[in-house]
Amino acid sequence: MTNSSRAKPLELEVTNFGPIVEAKIELRPLTVFVGPSNTGKSYLAILIYALHRFMRRLPLWTKGSWKELHISDEELESLVAWWDLVEMRSPQDSRISVPDDIAALIRPVFKHMHEFADEFDTEIRRCFGVDETRQLIRHPGTNGATVTLRNHVQDDGEPFAYTFSTRGKAPELTASIPDTAPLQIERFLGRFSGLLDRKNQDRKDLKFRLLWILWNAIFPYTVGEVYRPAHYLPTDRTGVMHAHRVLVRSLIEGATSAGLRPTAPMPTLSGVMADFLQQLIEFDDTPRRSHNRNRYLARDLEENILSGAVSVEKPDIGYPRFFYTPQGWKETKALPLMNASSMVSELAPVVLYLRHIVAPGDLLIIEEPESHLHPARQAAFARQLAQVVKAGIRVIVTTHSEWVLDQFANLVRLSALPQSKRKEFPEADAALRPDQFGAWLFKPKQRPKGSVVEEIRIDPEAGGLLADYSEIADQLYNTWAEIGNRITESQVVRVE
Repeated sequence: MTNSSRAKPLELEVTNFGPIVEAKIELRPLTVFVGPSNTGKSYLAILIYALHRFMRRLPLWTKGSWKELHISDEELESLVAWWDLVEMRSPQDSRISVPDDIAALIRPVFKHMHEFADEFDTEIRRCFGVDETRQLIRHPGTNGATVTLRNHVQDDGEPFAYTFSTRGKAPELTASIPDTAPLQIERFLGRFSGLLDRKNQDRKDLKFRLLWILWNAIFPYTVGEVYRPAHYLPTDRTGVMHAHRVLVRSLIEGATSAGLRPTAPMPTLSGVMADFLQQLIEFDDTPRRSHNRNRYLARDLEENILSGAVSVEKPDIGYPRFFYTPQGWKETKALPLMNASSMVSELAPVVLYLRHIVAPGDLLIIEEPESHLHPARQAAFARQLAQVVKAGIRVIVTTHSEWVLDQFANLVRLSALPQSKRKEFPEADAALRPDQFGAWLFKPKQRPKGSVVEEIRIDPEAGGLLADYSEIADQLYNTWAEIGNRITESQVVRVE
C-alpha cells in the first residue's frame, strides 16, 4: 500500500515511553529521527518495528470470543454469495470495496482487539530485550504509557485507530473502526483457496471460516503500511558483522550447555539484534538461493559508495562468511569482511538486505547510517537512500549527521524545480516530493523531564533543516571569538 492511496500518512502518537514524554509523528516514505543522544530516537524506531511485527501476525491469530459472533442464516447466505463474486474478480483489481451489509458483519470483530493485548506486550518486551514493559515506562507507578496508530482513509472522516496502553494493571489494546469509514480488502486471496468446503462444512464452521478470511482480508487495509514487513539494522553493524560467527556460536553453546551449568547466567539479546543475527546466518549468495530483489539498488551502493562488491559464501555446514572485493580486483582475491574498512562493514548489511530481503512496500530501519563514513560519503549515502525510497521501499533513519540532513533537504528542495531544470544537478534522479519526507527532532526538556518530538521544516532561506546544529555551531564560533579576544587582550598587556 502506498501513501497515494490514503488521504494522509499514518500517524503514530506515543506518551510516557522510555525517554519520550510525548511524540506525534507521521510515517512518511522517508522518516528521519534527529536529536541529542538518549532522547528516544532508537526507542521510537524499535517500537515501530515491534508494531510492524505484531500487526503483520495479528490476523493469523484466532481468539475465542469473537468466534461466537451471531450471524443469521440469511446473512450467511449473503456473505457466501458475495465472497463467490469476490473470488471471480480479476487479479488486476488491487482493492475491492466491501458492501455495507457485509462490513456490518465484520465490524464487531474489532471490538475484541483487547484479547491480543498480551501478544503486543510480549512483542514489545522481546524487541527491547526486557522482562517487563514497565521497565520501558518513564513513570511506571503513575499514568503508564500509550501508543496510538491512526490510519486516515478519507479526508473528512474519523481514522481507524489502534491504542495500546499500560495505564491499568494489565496491558490494554483497543480498536476504533468508525461506522462511517469504508472497508476494503486487498487482492491477496490466493492463500485462502481450499479453506472453504461449502458442501461438507457445517454452517457454524463455514460461518467462522468466512469471517476469519474476511478479517484477514480487511485488517491490512485498516492498519496501512504497518502491515508490511519491517527490517531493522541496529547500530554497531561493523562489530556484529566482524564477530557474528563467534557470538552466535557462544549463544548456541550456552543454550545447549545451560542444563549442565544451572547457575551460569544465559546471555540475552534484544529482539532487534537477535533478528539481525538470524538474517546474517541465513544469507546465501548462491544462484540457487539468491533472490536479487533490488539488484540495481544494491549495485549502486557498491559502485558509488563502497567502490567494490559484497558477497556471501555459505558452506553446506556452518555459518556464512562475508567478503568484499574492491573494484579492479579478481573475485578470487576477495577480502574477508573483517579485513575490509569499517565503512564497508557498516554498509554491507544494507547491500545484502536490499539484494535479498527487502521488497517494495517494506520498511527498512537504519540506525545512524553515517557511522564510519566521511562527510562526502554520508551525503552520497543519503542520496542512495532517497533512491531506495523512490523504488517503493519505506525508510526510517536515526541520525546525528548534519551532512545527511542537508542532503535530504537538498533533495526535497530539488523537487520544486521542473523536470527539465533538474538535469544539471547530479542528484536529479533522487529528488523527493515534500510529502515523501519528514524529519522529527527529539528535544530534551527539564519540565517534565524527558523529550518531546517535533517536526522540523526545511529552511528555504538559510538552507537545510531547522535542527539544533546551527545553535551548536554558533556556540562554538562564539567561543572561538571569545578565546581570540582574550588572546589579543593578553598580548596587549604583555606589550605594556
